[in-house]
Amino acid sequence: MRRVIALVLAVMLLLPPLAADPIVYEYEPYTEEEFPIWSLELRRAESIFFGSLVVTFPVAMGVYSLASSLGMQGPSEEYQQVLIQAGIAAGLSLIISLTDWIIGKVSD
Repeated sequence: MRRVIALVLAVMLLLPPLAADPIVYEYEPYTEEEFPIWSLELRRAESIFFGSLVVTFPVAMGVYSLASSLGMQGPSEEYQQVLIQAGIAAGLSLIISLTDWIIGKVSD
């Protein structure tokens, strides 16, 4: 029985790729008019937000650690501390993204 199930699974997994037609088309780069302006601005803001998290998360961890050593009362659970640090980092990254967007609007 196991051999029959294994054979049926093998046939089901191996036959569809063999029967499929290859995709033959030429790559066309995106044009300027293909996407609306707001989606390009949103993509830029997203890239800046997540790119700046690499910098803001260690900064938030350092600031939180410094504040804790200076006497700040915070949660005792480690996961809550990490959530607070992630919130600080996300807030800083959001400020960076919004600042870039505002600078772009003002310079236009």
